[in-house]
Amino acid sequence: MPRPSQSQSADRPNATQEVDEAHLITCMVKTILNLSINKSIIKRSDISHIALKGDSRLYTRLMPEVLFELESVYGYQLVDVESKGQKAMILCSTFETSSLDELSESYRRRYTFLFLILGYIFMKNGAVPEALLWDFLHSVGIEEQQEHECFGDPRKQFELFIKQAYLTRTKQSVEGMPEESVFLSWGVRAKHEVSKKAVLDAICKLMNRKPTDFKTQYIETQAETSESVEDDMDESE
Repeated sequence: MPRPSQSQSADRPNATQEVDEAHLITCMVKTILNLSINKSIIKRSDISHIALKGDSRLYTRLMPEVLFELESVYGYQLVDVESKGQKAMILCSTFETSSLDELSESYRRRYTFLFLILGYIFMKNGAVPEALLWDFLHSVGIEEQQEHECFGDPRKQFELFIKQAYLTRTKQSVEGMPEESVFLSWGVRAKHEVSKKAVLDAICKLMNRKPTDFKTQYIETQAETSESVEDDMDESE
């Protein structure tokens, strides 16, 4: 990611202002990291209020430098999301979770549950009724209202995945049904942080199958790989 150009015009007149803005950029970066400590959704107004005392003009001018530091130093990028009809952001890692073996024990348990959910949705071509997902989880021994020895409270963890934007919940009309059904799909964070190839490989290992046995999903993972290579080439230019 190239560093944003520094303006040499009259709006940056002296070294003192340069130092002040560097301090504000650091404050904005720290504020964003603190606000996202639990992978919570971040509001622009909160960043402006905490780091800049509400000065929205400074926010617009300094944000390119903030984004550069977040990615180049910390390996994160801010991604726009919708939250209750309003624009907000989440902080996503630029490094995909390619293997559960890379995680600590507590995180491994949590993300095993997440991988189960994301894997089921992925194999069902991207969207499933929420009721159908819980039927699947029940079939593998995970009860919605019952504490699980490995995953804890499934419903609580499930709702946290939605809050953290790993999952998206939407209402859709289904032919033949009198009411709208609630569907689940991959959320913005999952699309940025979770490798579909890793999910497909894990499912194939579990089922003793080859990735190419699932043509639609395999093609999608190859497209994901191609996009990743193109992004790397763009950054190197």
